[in-house]
Amino acid sequence: MSPRFTSLLISAFASSALLLTSAAGAAPKGKPKADAAKAQAEKEQAAKAQAEKEQAEKERAEKEQAEKAEAEKAEAEKAEAEKQQAEKDAAAKEKADKDAAAVADAEAASSPVEQPGKTYYGVGLRYRGIIVPKFMMNIFGSGGATILANGVGPEFIIRKDDFEYQFSGMFTGYGMGQTPFKAKSDGPEAWEIVESKIKVFYLTADFNWTHNFKPQFGVNYGFGAGVGIVWGDLFRTQAYPGPGANSNTGEGFLPCSGKLTPPVEYRPGVPYCGTDNDHYNGYTEPNWANGGSKPIIFPWLAVQTGLRYKPHRNFIARLDLGFSTSGPFFGIGADYGL
Repeated sequence: MSPRFTSLLISAFASSALLLTSAAGAAPKGKPKADAAKAQAEKEQAAKAQAEKEQAEKERAEKEQAEKAEAEKAEAEKAEAEKQQAEKDAAAKEKADKDAAAVADAEAASSPVEQPGKTYYGVGLRYRGIIVPKFMMNIFGSGGATILANGVGPEFIIRKDDFEYQFSGMFTGYGMGQTPFKAKSDGPEAWEIVESKIKVFYLTADFNWTHNFKPQFGVNYGFGAGVGIVWGDLFRTQAYPGPGANSNTGEGFLPCSGKLTPPVEYRPGVPYCGTDNDHYNGYTEPNWANGGSKPIIFPWLAVQTGLRYKPHRNFIARLDLGFSTSGPFFGIGADYGL
């Protein structure tokens, strides 16, 4: 073998060995790269799984917290409802006990307690002082005087559930001493001395409600209506001015003895004791039926209030205050409970 061939053979062998060695060294370099990608993917998957787990745990914790809060709320509402029901039951029991005690008291012979739905009756007497003020007289005329008309009579009461009817017949005297009076449109020569002995018998019905503070005490309020039958004398006598008389108010005017007696004139030809009427020597005003101005009947309309006192089942007392077609009034009443 020639030296040249041998050299070529060695070179080829060396090149092949170098190639094989390079290939052998290159192959292992790709495996670590794949392992790193796989590890990264596994790491990301693990992180994702961990995040999902933590999210699930968080949602579960929130759900458990919400369920716990809801349960606590429901428990609190239940406790509050039970408390309210207990208070309601206690109040109902207290009311029932009071009602039972009231019924027991009402069943006692002397108790003033009135049972709901039960009707009570009473009979008794009433007094009313009716004030007829001068200003009411002056609506129709001049002069006059404030008078106190005393009225008294029996009454019958029907009462149920703090409401009552009061039926009464009341005799009232409207007495007035000699007082100057005339119509507003008349002149000074028309002054008369008026004296009243009028009497009225009223038939009335009162309708009252009661606000009770205690079984014994209460306030009455309501209204009344009725009619009065009028009789008695209303004396009218022509008048003339005495010394110092006031022709505007009638103060100081004196009754005439008869026509032209005394012969005092308001102005020439116009005497005070004129001849145009017969209002002398005990003249009495006729009633409506006989052409006069004295009424035959008189209406009674009133609004009223007052106090009611019932210390015993069989005794009721009242203090009455009100305003009527005759004027303001005050009064008392006392009744026996049947």
